[in-house]
Amino acid sequence: MRFIHTADWHLGRIFHGMHLTDDQAYILANLELLLKDEKPDAYIISGDIYDRSVPPPEAVELLSSHLERVTRNLKIPVIMIAGNHDGAERLDFCSAMMKGGRLNITGIFRGSVVPVIIDDEHGPVCFYSIPYADPEKMKSALGGDENLTHNSGLTLYTDKIREAKPADVRAVAVAHAFVSGGSCSDSERPLSIGGAGIVGASAFSGFCYTALGHLHAPQNIGDSIRYSGSLMKYSISEASHNKSVTLVEIDRTGNVKTGEIALTPRRDLRIVKGSLKEILDGCDSLSMEDYVAVILTDREAVYDAMNRLRTLYPNIIHLERTEFSSSGEQLPGRAGLKHSDIDLFTSFYLNVTGDEADERSLGIVESVLEERVKAEDGL
Repeated sequence: MRFIHTADWHLGRIFHGMHLTDDQAYILANLELLLKDEKPDAYIISGDIYDRSVPPPEAVELLSSHLERVTRNLKIPVIMIAGNHDGAERLDFCSAMMKGGRLNITGIFRGSVVPVIIDDEHGPVCFYSIPYADPEKMKSALGGDENLTHNSGLTLYTDKIREAKPADVRAVAVAHAFVSGGSCSDSERPLSIGGAGIVGASAFSGFCYTALGHLHAPQNIGDSIRYSGSLMKYSISEASHNKSVTLVEIDRTGNVKTGEIALTPRRDLRIVKGSLKEILDGCDSLSMEDYVAVILTDREAVYDAMNRLRTLYPNIIHLERTEFSSSGEQLPGRAGLKHSDIDLFTSFYLNVTGDEADERSLGIVESVLEERVKAEDGL
């Protein structure tokens, strides 16, 4: 069994005021060429298809045309799930009718354990779709207890799958979650506040392979759990990432081999550091259209730096200066000043009251922040 695993497309994304639809269409067109060459048995898309639950029309059209070419022209089965950015109900629309046309979409978490079965020369492989759902929705579907969490809910569900699936059949989980041990980027929306959304890797034991979405850096969690990473670089923290899709091969005994296939963007995202003169004199004409974040090292005043840089880098997205004290010692940069919402509250509480925040106060703030996350997911 050979399949392509990808995730976190975020179609319709606006990046520092720039619409990325054309860039995303470019990569999806290249993905279609890759699928045509590789001829995989399946195409797995592990959530966050859209950047928000009500996507712009051009993003919907881009997804529709891409899936039509993959399923109708290339005749490759697609298995796609909703992530935390997606509108589950919208993505799930007409999904039951489309399954016969090689398009298997699971937007709503229903708690059923009916797999998509794809055969190879060694027999069937069962693909179990696990779309993103918060604990309340999992509790409704699974009938779990009042204290259900992301971890206990997913574990309860995968326990049901393990009980139902035949012992000698190869199985793949397709999920969207934050699995313990994963490395974050700045562009991922938190699934919960205070680490409550983290899922243990043991929840996915018993599967030959787990095709994950949510974290944007390509990475393995153990031997058989993998994030394919995002389609593009969606934050400056991802400038050093090498974006890719994952080619997965499962042999007749369930052993897995994976390989990364690089994605070449229409425009890359780069960080350029130096004095204004150094940057302007050293401009690379071959990459002037890239998205560029500039860090200026000039100690003296610089006149109209952004507009001067934009004449060479029309897609400059960020400009900051390295600051120095009077002694020449470098001051903490932007990254060193970042704190979580809870950290900011505890610091504010201590400053105002002179006491450490108690558990009751922290609980109230965490509840408010949780509601904010849910509200953002429903935009």
